[in-house]
Amino acid sequence: MGKSVHVFSTLACDQRYVNYVSNPEGIPLPTSEILIKGGAGVASDRLITPQGVHTEVTEEALAELEKNPVFAMHKRNGFMTVQTRRADPEKVATDMNAKDKSKPLTPADYLDKQIDAVVSGGKEVADLEDAA
Repeated sequence: MGKSVHVFSTLACDQRYVNYVSNPEGIPLPTSEILIKGGAGVASDRLITPQGVHTEVTEEALAELEKNPVFAMHKRNGFMTVQTRRADPEKVATDMNAKDKSKPLTPADYLDKQIDAVVSGGKEVADLEDAA
């Protein structure tokens, strides 16, 4: 087993990245499967809401992750970052994208609608809800 690297995520859900190869009949067969923990922005059973989550993987697993187009997209969009040293996920997450649309809504999300209504011409919040 090789050295380990650290993957940090700001996604709300765990992600299982699977790479495939096609057999002679054209049927895709899984060749590797790596789970990266999620849970950023989701309250735990102890009502702690992490802003970033850490998963330790081997360098070999990272090589497989780098081949995966979905992992590459998540990394490109700022939801994943890889470091060679362990760090506090909360601190790493401050420089990452936290706009995962699958995260639960918070009271701040509703405040944004009210502010947007005022900025967009003073429409009432009830008018916005009727339009939705």
